[in-house]
Amino acid sequence: MSDTLLAPDGNRIAYDRVAGRSPTVVFLHGLASDKGGTKAMALEVHCRARELTSVRFDMFGHGASSGRFEDGGPTRWTDSALAVIDRLTTGPVILVGSSMGGWIALKAAMARPSRVAGLIGIAAAPDFTETMIWPHFTADEKARIGAGVVCEIPSDGGGPPLRISPHLIEDGRRNLIMGGQLNILCPVRLLQGQRDASVPWPTAQAIAERLSGGDVIVTLIKDGDHRLSRPQDLDLLTRVVDELASRCAPS
Repeated sequence: MSDTLLAPDGNRIAYDRVAGRSPTVVFLHGLASDKGGTKAMALEVHCRARELTSVRFDMFGHGASSGRFEDGGPTRWTDSALAVIDRLTTGPVILVGSSMGGWIALKAAMARPSRVAGLIGIAAAPDFTETMIWPHFTADEKARIGAGVVCEIPSDGGGPPLRISPHLIEDGRRNLIMGGQLNILCPVRLLQGQRDASVPWPTAQAIAERLSGGDVIVTLIKDGDHRLSRPQDLDLLTRVVDELASRCAPS
């Protein structure tokens, strides 16, 4: 079912929900992506076949949701994710976060520890604004950001350039999480390609080291890129979803 819900800030979040049994699998897309991406759609098809409830949605400023991309950032994106969890799901939730969505999934899991029963990161990119974008800006670009000017950087896959706003950089700094412990106790699975040109593969290991819980597995895909959308990558993802979902099944 395609619909929209009203976020706390008054913006509308576009989503697709397929009803089934518990747990609910919630997909969180990456930067400049949306709920219609390859992984999101493959996950919905898989959950439908397994009769699992699934939700995919567009974060603020993405896809069919309202808001300007330049005005987005981790604060609003986390608010979008929490609104989806609180209003579109009941019972245990498994979060599947891709790239930027991995950052938001980690923040959402810490904000809703009693609801999140599992987390899967696909090239999860916490703090990416500060560690993966800002260091690669030239001195001129940093000066322009400081002066309130939007800068454009190349996007993955040859798409339109990404418009990086001063707001995104500033809001990113308000939401950094990799400086200390990540208080997440649910099972976490981190899938990471070692040929990822956007998120360095040691990022997954750094996340694992900071997680409070002991049930953490990092899977490195030696020939995997950032997207991890090949058939074999999607097969791995769905197997991991099944593994975590089985833990939530009634005994």
